[in-house]
Amino acid sequence: MPFAYDPARRAFLTSAIGLTVLSCYHPSQALADAISPDIQSYVVKDLQDFQAYIHLLRYNAEAGRRINKDFGLIYEWMQKARGDLLVRYKEPDMFRLDGRFGAQSGVFIINGTTQIVRLSIGFKDVRDLGKSPGKRKTLLDMGLISPYYLSYTEAEFQGVRPFKGIPCAVFRISYRDKNLDTSFRLVWIDPKTHVTLKREEYSQEGKLLSIWYYKNIKKITSELYMPTEIEVDDNQGVLAGATTYRDIKVNIPMPDSLFK
Repeated sequence: MPFAYDPARRAFLTSAIGLTVLSCYHPSQALADAISPDIQSYVVKDLQDFQAYIHLLRYNAEAGRRINKDFGLIYEWMQKARGDLLVRYKEPDMFRLDGRFGAQSGVFIINGTTQIVRLSIGFKDVRDLGKSPGKRKTLLDMGLISPYYLSYTEAEFQGVRPFKGIPCAVFRISYRDKNLDTSFRLVWIDPKTHVTLKREEYSQEGKLLSIWYYKNIKKITSELYMPTEIEVDDNQGVLAGATTYRDIKVNIPMPDSLFK
């Protein structure tokens, strides 16, 4: 026998069903589902180069040595410099620092795995950093993922994890050629700005070396965001170095000769 239509009963059932649906709906889960697991979604595609002035806030040499012997080179330059240093970067993996040190000027360059130091007194030192891709200077040092960086690395999606209240896409990034370098890093990428907010660096033995924090994110162009402050901790949570960046300019362009 069919049930008679009962408006009150129907209203109750509709309300109960609605509450059940609402109780099963988790906004955080819906947001996580909307975050892409594809690293290509976070690539900065229109940035060819940038320059800025870098200012040293703090440097702890002991903590820097715990990270690795190469970590402190740039910070030591900043400590010795008179005023802020001019930093320039160009794809792929070309990096240059200019500064004044007393009565002389100096240039520090990393181009791929070649390191060059020049001083105005006529001193020049060129070193081969080896075939290790881990010694390159990349856009990831500024919290950004470039297409070229992904040409020799691979990224594994680790899920969505919050960082300071922001749901981030987390990736484990390692080098394709494990015969050259087995180190890796975990990166927390903000899906809105495409900037890495946190980065953990691990040695070739899998030991945590350092933790990078990218802060004070600024909108540089209509499509590009960059951090203007970077802090690096050692594996004990001790601040090893902190820097700020000002007068950021992008896509100038720059000749390759600047990095030779």
